[in-house]
Amino acid sequence: MTRFMKAALIASVLMLGSMLLAQQKEEPVTPQAPAAPAAAAPAPAAKTTGEFAYLRVYRQRRYVGSALAPSIYLDDKQIARVGNGRRFSMRLLPGSHTVRSDDKSSAITVDAKAGQEYYVRVEEATGFWKGHGKLTLVMPEQGSPEYKLQKPVEEDRKVAKELIEEDTETAKKDQ
Repeated sequence: MTRFMKAALIASVLMLGSMLLAQQKEEPVTPQAPAAPAAAAPAPAAKTTGEFAYLRVYRQRRYVGSALAPSIYLDDKQIARVGNGRRFSMRLLPGSHTVRSDDKSSAITVDAKAGQEYYVRVEEATGFWKGHGKLTLVMPEQGSPEYKLQKPVEEDRKVAKELIEEDTETAKKDQ
């Protein structure tokens, strides 16, 4: 490549770069409103139950990994630690939510619709140093009976207590 060709190439690149910068400066910048958190919210008393979706998370009783209690996160907020044979339920605002365990590769995206129930089963996957929770989105026909067989999550394993619903099955038995 000759000296002249190198100079022409450099000049072309500089000119193209300055044109792109000028074009970016001409576009008006619109201020964006801060995004409202899409995470779950506790229901105010005035809201009806039809305005929310329900996330039901459970872990079936198994011998393997029974001592472990993987954490469950909703939109990167820790909700609870689910022990062997335990469950919890929470309300979701309609929209897209990400549910994951301490294994970030097992994330599930739920497009929540008002009045719908979504069942997520936690399974223990063994690892080299420690086990972790693997999540599976289950159809309501299968998840509902499996969910009912489990016991509620212990109080000390509820991290976001304000988001977890009171377990109605337990409340009925206590009366």
